[in-house]
Amino acid sequence: MFQKTMGDRVMLLFFYCSAGIFALLCMLPLWIGLVASFTNELSLIRDGYGLWFNHFDTTAYKLIFTGTSTVYRAYGVTIFSSIAGVALTLILTSSFAYPLTVTSVKYRNKISLFAYITLIFSGGLVPTYIMTTKLLHMHNSIWVLIIPAALNGYNMFLMKNFFNTIPEALAESAKIDGATDIYIFYKIILPLSKPILATIGLFAALTYWNEWFRVLLFIDDSKLFSLQFLIIRLQQQSEFLNSSLSAGARAALGGLTIPTIGIKLATAMISIGPIILLYPFLQKYFIKGLTIGAVKG
Repeated sequence: MFQKTMGDRVMLLFFYCSAGIFALLCMLPLWIGLVASFTNELSLIRDGYGLWFNHFDTTAYKLIFTGTSTVYRAYGVTIFSSIAGVALTLILTSSFAYPLTVTSVKYRNKISLFAYITLIFSGGLVPTYIMTTKLLHMHNSIWVLIIPAALNGYNMFLMKNFFNTIPEALAESAKIDGATDIYIFYKIILPLSKPILATIGLFAALTYWNEWFRVLLFIDDSKLFSLQFLIIRLQQQSEFLNSSLSAGARAALGGLTIPTIGIKLATAMISIGPIILLYPFLQKYFIKGLTIGAVKG
């Protein structure tokens, strides 16, 4: 058995310490933002950002959550669209990518070319808006946040490259035993593709969770606002309210200062929480899916 020398141990310790320090540096901005979101606005303006709570204040969170169900409803819309969008993305992407790796499928190279063209060209904003509202009738519908983003060429090619790494002998031996193509796909190919499914799922989850532009274009009903779009609205409204209050109005309100900075940071903490909790469970699949799926094209 190989014995580690003193030099190996020192080098290993150096690598661990370097990785640990780098991880702490990456976490530092997040921690500073969390501390600032619980800091009094005047203290934050006067003293700046710090590493510990100074003049602890929860006004920003109270303004966001107290007396309104808007934030909770936006959370529900975002969670539903993310879960449904990830499921639809995995179904469509895997169903589209796998046939393009089967050599017996005709015109698979031409279909791949059409998919590649979508990575370079797009129809543009105006045709997309007209098609979505006039032809598909998805204006003010939650499905406009789910369906249009469910399939794209980048995810398809990434999954296609992963499927190419699976030996064709598995499918051929299953066909000899009488298995159909659908059975092979769902019972053999997909169980072996957990790394790439987790990778594409994480990509899709981030896309759906951070969606706000489609809400701006296609949603007028406040009950269908996503969390990210609501965050933008809250920040804009707080900045406008704080800048429009006169000195007399501030005096009448007891010198109230709208925590515009605190609201920005509080909404950021609220929005990134679930993604931070999700990523550690998918990290090993995420790294493996990227490395394996990128080797063979």
